[in-house]
Amino acid sequence: MRAVRGAITVAEDSPRQIAAATRRLVGELLVRNGLERDAVISLMFTCSPDLTSDTPALALREEGWEVPALCAADTAWSGAPARTVRVLAHVTSCGPLAPVYLGDSAPTRPAQSPA
Repeated sequence: MRAVRGAITVAEDSPRQIAAATRRLVGELLVRNGLERDAVISLMFTCSPDLTSDTPALALREEGWEVPALCAADTAWSGAPARTVRVLAHVTSCGPLAPVYLGDSAPTRPAQSPA
């Protein structure tokens, strides 16, 4: 088992937008890493605190995904990107895995300057 990360920004806090962004993010994660849907073991999602109208796991469940998925609220921090869905996908894969960042999402949080 291996894990790969990804993130996407959502245009607005609505169930339709969260569902569309989630499908796009997970779809791109599979395509860019040459994975089939059955390679996904589980998904861990976080949403920025400003996304409250729906959860990514529910959006995928409504699309027929039957993989275990968990959602949590991302930690609020100074400078955090707004309206962001993040995923940590646990997959079966032997090849290299590349993270996927879509929209205005960022691969990492900015380094904190020393105090």
